[in-house]
Amino acid sequence: MKTELNLLGENELIALCKEQLPYIPTGFEELVKRYQKKVFYLCKRYLSAESDAEDATQEVFMKVFHALQSFDNRSAFTTWLFSIAINHCKTLLAKNQLHNQRYEYGNDQAESDYLDDNEDNSSDAETLDEKKCIQEVIHKMKPDERDMILLRFTSELPIDDIAEIIGKKLSATKMGFYRALEKFKDLYEKFCL
Repeated sequence: MKTELNLLGENELIALCKEQLPYIPTGFEELVKRYQKKVFYLCKRYLSAESDAEDATQEVFMKVFHALQSFDNRSAFTTWLFSIAINHCKTLLAKNQLHNQRYEYGNDQAESDYLDDNEDNSSDAETLDEKKCIQEVIHKMKPDERDMILLRFTSELPIDDIAEIIGKKLSATKMGFYRALEKFKDLYEKFCL
């Protein structure tokens, strides 16, 4: 049965999960397998630290586990999932004030851990500097601009799904996205080049 689960479409898998949960987790395990990496990368962009992103990803899927029965298919599952993930990350940032601790002062431990794990530290240090700079640029943006950039490039969502997640009309989302992209480019040139 596990091999057949990966052949199911998204709506079929959601229906199976609703039938099985909370007693049979096989459908939900496939759901997690399909979306865990995307949710993790989105959380990592918000929270910066990998351990915080791992915890947040688990918490997001726990929320999904408990709320899946109320998912009504008015939107795509991914839209609903990423809405939960974004809101959870924003709550964590506000609650723990991670934003000020991680983005203004940096995370030197993560850098040293990264460098210790790699043999060729010179090229890895350049990659790390580039990633840190991009992370800093993203966090210099307004929250709605950051959401659009992260949803588009980290989660690879189409603009119409992003519009639904952030609760704006498609035309306003398109315009906002292109403005956010221009702002990102300007900030990147200013701080990273």
